[in-house]
Amino acid sequence: MLILAMVKGGASAEWLRWTFVVCVSVWVAIAVARGLIGKAGPKLGPAARAAYPWMHRAIYGTLTVSAVLNAGELIGWFTPGPAWISLLVLLGIGAFHGLFHFWRHTALYDGALRLITPKIMHKVL
Repeated sequence: MLILAMVKGGASAEWLRWTFVVCVSVWVAIAVARGLIGKAGPKLGPAARAAYPWMHRAIYGTLTVSAVLNAGELIGWFTPGPAWISLLVLLGIGAFHGLFHFWRHTALYDGALRLITPKIMHKVL
């Protein structure tokens, strides 16, 4: 939601961008300390199961790069522009990630949407 708010706002408010940087920092720190949160489902094929953790690491890497670019731009280390592009890239990656989980949930019937939604929504899925 933070990415959408920042993309909608164009050069959005500083507090929103700092909130994004802090949230990504905490999220990536948790992933580094405890490992990846999700895991490949048993119904995925061998190639998809092998690629799954690397794809998530790539998402975390992209999040980290975007947070660094946003923080650097806010501090004045980088010229404006790359941070905005990184947010658009993240928005695209997030859309494909959601579509992948939707495909897994509907085509493979492995309950993948339950992995990325709050428990209160599980009865609807």
